[in-house]
Amino acid sequence: MISAILAHIALCAIAVGVAATIAIPSALVLAERPRAERGVSALLGALYTVPSLALLAVLVRFVGLGDTSVEIALVAYALYAIFRSTVVGVRAIPVEQREVAAALGLPPWSRRLRVELPSAMPAILSGLRIATLGSIALATLGGYVGGSGLGSILFTGFALQNRAMLLEGALGVVALALASEGAFRLLEMRRGRSPSVGVVGAFPKR
Repeated sequence: MISAILAHIALCAIAVGVAATIAIPSALVLAERPRAERGVSALLGALYTVPSLALLAVLVRFVGLGDTSVEIALVAYALYAIFRSTVVGVRAIPVEQREVAAALGLPPWSRRLRVELPSAMPAILSGLRIATLGSIALATLGGYVGGSGLGSILFTGFALQNRAMLLEGALGVVALALASEGAFRLLEMRRGRSPSVGVVGAFPKR
């Protein structure tokens, strides 16, 4: 059980980390380019609506069974939440704050890192929280394609009609979700802000 929980955490942490590395810088750059941002949002939104099992089936055909297919799917779903939250956070920055940064002569890259990124952090954290909770839930489907984590326990328990295994796997997922939610609330409290509301909604339940 412990190894399955650790594997589940690793799957989700890697996926959210990769998605954040791609989505946050992209959103910081594209937030001021509405046409390009709309195109990227539309593409990620379309990918976001693909049913999880269908995406996994396609990935298994080209990538094979195992954690690699699961990771690609998790990254694909996490990108939309993080990208949209970051865009919303950047666009909510007051015009006066941007004007002050420009008046100080900060170059664009410095303005994004020193002004826009910290100011948009509450929204970014909201997107990361949504992506993390969604990944914890969706990673359970990895057991269907030979992935590790708690999904392997759930699908094995289902195949064997073993209620104890099913309960063990389900409780593990719930515990991880609650721990993740608590960690993000603690981060938000440390920033001196009340927990923010997700700007793009929760992950689809599939």
